[in-house]
Amino acid sequence: MKQSMTIPARLLLLANFFFSIAAWAHDDASHGIHFKHSVPTAKKPWTNKPFLNNPNNFQFALVSDRTGGVRAGVFPKAVKRLNELRPEFVVSVGDLIKGGAKQINERVLREQWKEFNSFIEGFDMPFFYLPGNHDVGNEVADQIWDDLYGVRYYSFTYKEVLFLCLNTQDGPGTKPPLLGDKQVQWAIGELKKHQKARWTLVFIHQPLWLMEEGIEIRREGKKILRRSNTGWPKIEKALGDRKYTVFAGHVHHYGKYMRNQRAYYTLGTTGGGSRLRGTALGEFDHVTWVTMTDQGPRMANLLVDGILPDDIATESHQVFWRSLLFEEYFEKGTSLNGKTLTLPLRNSFEFEIKGKLSWKLAPNSNWAIKPEASEVVLQPEQEKTLRFTILRTKPNKKFSKAPLPKLGLRFKDEGKKLDLDMLLEIPLAR
Repeated sequence: MKQSMTIPARLLLLANFFFSIAAWAHDDASHGIHFKHSVPTAKKPWTNKPFLNNPNNFQFALVSDRTGGVRAGVFPKAVKRLNELRPEFVVSVGDLIKGGAKQINERVLREQWKEFNSFIEGFDMPFFYLPGNHDVGNEVADQIWDDLYGVRYYSFTYKEVLFLCLNTQDGPGTKPPLLGDKQVQWAIGELKKHQKARWTLVFIHQPLWLMEEGIEIRREGKKILRRSNTGWPKIEKALGDRKYTVFAGHVHHYGKYMRNQRAYYTLGTTGGGSRLRGTALGEFDHVTWVTMTDQGPRMANLLVDGILPDDIATESHQVFWRSLLFEEYFEKGTSLNGKTLTLPLRNSFEFEIKGKLSWKLAPNSNWAIKPEASEVVLQPEQEKTLRFTILRTKPNKKFSKAPLPKLGLRFKDEGKKLDLDMLLEIPLAR
């Protein structure tokens, strides 16, 4: 007959049992109810941070412009990479097919959509379409979109987050961008319906806030400010004080902007036309990974070879490099010998930047530039103007077919907040 357990032994067993429960309760509180372990000691071989497994958080991905100069293979590769990362769904910001406002051949357009949708079939998760100026913009293209996808703007909610997907091509053609009155009133109604949304995410193809403010462009050698009345201010007013974030494509340059103490993003490309001059210029192929939290979206830009933070190219980057335009403009056939190039520089950053500018000449070039190089130091908001003289080493009244010099710029600050490397060409009429 087995000897029964003594009372002290039973008490000891019960004490160990309750101690174990208490230990598990501590682990549950700090790491979550799904975490179990075999470590009996008070000290643990891991940190006490909680697991990031809030059931209200979720992850989705953004893809940007595929067209406006398709580079084959990039978008299909992005599909495969995203399948490996397992977002819950994928959202586009438009320009999915070559299309265009002048493309009215129905057969061609339907073939382009067939090709694009063959890529989308490769996704393991839902994909949300958004029209860009290459996707709609004439009666034929608009009708095909309606046949395939039903509506050109819509909304949905996911885990109490409102997704507002708008169509910036409400007007005929691609220019100017427009949110029509009917769409604006619908969007305002959707915002009113979902006033208690914990966050609102707005998706548009063209960055309407920039077009309302005006974008500096060069036309026939002159800098002009092009503004458009887009209907966006009405949407912005309706958004009011709610928590929201805006995403756009179209410009093929990544940039983070702050408006109304809210983050507005223009995305780079996912296979669309780009000179791919690097992160400082916001020119890179990427997908944007978004983790939705109660504090707002946490973002990272994913390249094939790495992960980039969301402020890799800020509005200050955009202002800086876009300001790097020669003041002069030469017609083809002009004698450039003795001509002067003037380059304005302005530091739009909050920190000192240092750089070097040097002219790059082709082998056996008949050109010379004075000065050949310049070292530049700019304090925050400081402006400088550099002047260069173009010279021929051999007599020639007109510029020859030989390659013209290009100005190479290299700026880098010690904190690695700025890392810019680019080339400027002598501005000639095409």
